[in-house]
Amino acid sequence: MRNIVLITLDSLRADHCRFMGYHRETTPTIDKMAKKGLYFENAIASGVPTPVSMVGVFTGDYSYNNPTCIKPKPWREELANRNTLAQVLSERGYTTIAFHANPTVSKYFGFDKGFDYFNDFLKKGEVKDLTSDSKFKSFFMSIRNILKKEGYTRPWECIYDSIIEMVELVKRPYFLWILLLDTHLPYLPPREYRRWSRVNSFYLIYLYWRIRRRNGMSGNAREIEKIVNAYDDEIRHTDAFIGKLWQDLRDDDPIFIIHGDHGDGFGEHGFYYHPPLLYEELIHVPLVIYNADVRGKVHEPVSLLGLAPSILELIGEEKNKFPSKSFLRAREDWVVSKVFDGKKMKVSVRMKDWKFITGQKDVDELYNLKRDPYEQKNLIEDHPDLAKEMRKIAERHVKQEMEKRRIRKRISRLNL
Repeated sequence: MRNIVLITLDSLRADHCRFMGYHRETTPTIDKMAKKGLYFENAIASGVPTPVSMVGVFTGDYSYNNPTCIKPKPWREELANRNTLAQVLSERGYTTIAFHANPTVSKYFGFDKGFDYFNDFLKKGEVKDLTSDSKFKSFFMSIRNILKKEGYTRPWECIYDSIIEMVELVKRPYFLWILLLDTHLPYLPPREYRRWSRVNSFYLIYLYWRIRRRNGMSGNAREIEKIVNAYDDEIRHTDAFIGKLWQDLRDDDPIFIIHGDHGDGFGEHGFYYHPPLLYEELIHVPLVIYNADVRGKVHEPVSLLGLAPSILELIGEEKNKFPSKSFLRAREDWVVSKVFDGKKMKVSVRMKDWKFITGQKDVDELYNLKRDPYEQKNLIEDHPDLAKEMRKIAERHVKQEMEKRRIRKRISRLNL
């Protein structure tokens, strides 16, 4: 059986990767993998932010939790009641390993289900502080982590040796999941990787603070440019990790799967960071499969919900234990992303060239992505027939998901 390496790049949007058409050379290593392997032009996250997206990746199904929920119980219950990719692979004889420092997908929230070894580099009580309702406490914890290179600001260089040491020790075959946070705010690329950014880390933190205080990106365009420059440098920094791991694991001959969990906004719709919305800068992510028996480029939209069953197909497992289908052989004309906002659901229907969103504004939204990739011109009144058909898809999805949510809540109460 083949070794598998799944690398999740936090906050990496598709349109900032060179192999996806970006004008900067941000991803030289991933470019080579994409050229020799299989990559997807329209890979779409099932939701935003990280815990919502990763529930989809690991279980092949949508998350029913409010994305802003920072309490562990709902996430633990959601994962406890489903098969996870690590669990299924463990049953197939894989040693399952995970390394990352993102508190929202840590053991505290139940994301270690199925893993034999799960290192989230978090000290006792640290997750509670980072996810605290107190903005004052979480802010100063973040500053401390930045200064000490700990927690979610820990650069990949600080975890690399631990990854290699563990891989050398474990029994084959292995499934290794790594989530890198270098491309997550506050974008602090090491000096040797600063090709486009020319400002120090403290100034970048100050810019981030100013923009967040303005609650949007309507401001100094030069500030925004500096932050985007730092983001691009961080992508290149992260790409170097992939290149190093690729070389150091060459004797194991693993299948590499590289993807973003979601993107980040740079003012396209008046926000910065990644709020629970469904615009392209947030849900359109890179996805590459390398060193497997698949090659080429896929134009049709695919959902990250299909990752788990696709991995099973890559290792020759005939029985799919997930509710979604593999996207390696069969694909649909559209995929659906969604997030809950309290009891309300925001839903997007993503086709290759068209995108419909409902529940996000007072009016539904329809965009032609080929002509308007940044979704600036709402065409909902110009194409009523198309909007009607896409609305039917969204409504059908909402009805099905709401019913599933009610059933799961009843089951959860009965289990108590």
